[in-house]
Amino acid sequence: MNKYSVVFMPDVQTITLVKEMKLNLAAKTGSFKSKNALAHFSIFEFFSEVSQEDRFFIQLERIASEIEPFEMHCNSFNQYNNGAFYIKPSEDSTDKMSSIMKQILNEVTTMKKEHQTTTPHLTIGRQLSQKQLQIAQQMFQNIDISFPVTHLSLRKFNLQIKQYEVYKEFPLLGKPKEIQGSLF
Repeated sequence: MNKYSVVFMPDVQTITLVKEMKLNLAAKTGSFKSKNALAHFSIFEFFSEVSQEDRFFIQLERIASEIEPFEMHCNSFNQYNNGAFYIKPSEDSTDKMSSIMKQILNEVTTMKKEHQTTTPHLTIGRQLSQKQLQIAQQMFQNIDISFPVTHLSLRKFNLQIKQYEVYKEFPLLGKPKEIQGSLF
């Protein structure tokens, strides 16, 4: 049984920026959860046998093909009570991506979804201690980045490195939705 994650990923420049932020925070505070994870917006995770991959590839490809590529703008930092420190999208970008996340969650039927979210954020660190959170707040106060989102990404958990790796990408094509059934 494999573990998969369906996400939106930012462009290469944003992935690099977030990676540098994580490494800088780790240099000041020590290691933390998600330090080595590439920047992404989680939608859901699921478990499946490899034999089922073709089935969910087809569904994810269709769903992605019906989504228009879109622009994200992130302009602040925030934290959750569980010790996560993250980059927060603007209100308009949050509304846009959240709506698309809900659409994806509603349309996915071939997988049993775990850890679903419709609150977009780019995590810098997870399960940070109070001290680590304070250092993160001091280090990272201002941000203003924009980037296109052009793919829905499927990541697969690699047990050797204990990290998700991008496994397959599905381009966002903005095609009209397929209509089920017949006109007659």
